[in-house]
Amino acid sequence: MTRLDDIPRTSAPPPDALPSAVVARLRSIRPSRRAVLRGLVIGAAAAALVPLDWYLERRTAAALPGSANRAEHTSCEPASYTEESNNWPFDGPAVCYGGWRRGGHPCASGYHREGFYEIDGEEMESTRLSMECEGKNAWRWKGYRCSDAITDVVFASGATYTGITIAACQLPESGGAPVLGG
Repeated sequence: MTRLDDIPRTSAPPPDALPSAVVARLRSIRPSRRAVLRGLVIGAAAAALVPLDWYLERRTAAALPGSANRAEHTSCEPASYTEESNNWPFDGPAVCYGGWRRGGHPCASGYHREGFYEIDGEEMESTRLSMECEGKNAWRWKGYRCSDAITDVVFASGATYTGITIAACQLPESGGAPVLGG
């Protein structure tokens, strides 16, 4: 019969206990001063750069520092802000980029028009892209909302084309605060 005093305690090892192979190996490692210093420098750099990276990630949504023009949603930030001239119609400011056509023609309620419509004898059907950007499809820049869609066009000649179109929709003045839309 075993007595309670014979059961080893977990807080104190038995007198003949040896360290495990892992513990013995860890104890045998003796890093040089240079390795320790390198580890400290790398740790300090990481501790300093991670918050800076977080700050820069959140800051990139701003189109212009200190302005009310901000990306509609942080995930909608354009790859660049190199504006291209409007070509639909052929006049107006250069505020959006991308798409085979961009301009004010396809604007409706501040976003790219959806559904069937006709402009200058061309029949179009547009569907907004909403796979990214938190279910939205737009970014803001210089008082405009650039909203994109896939547009199928049937020209007067009967020829067809499908491509991305960008609506450059002017935002109403709101006293400096960004206008939120859905």
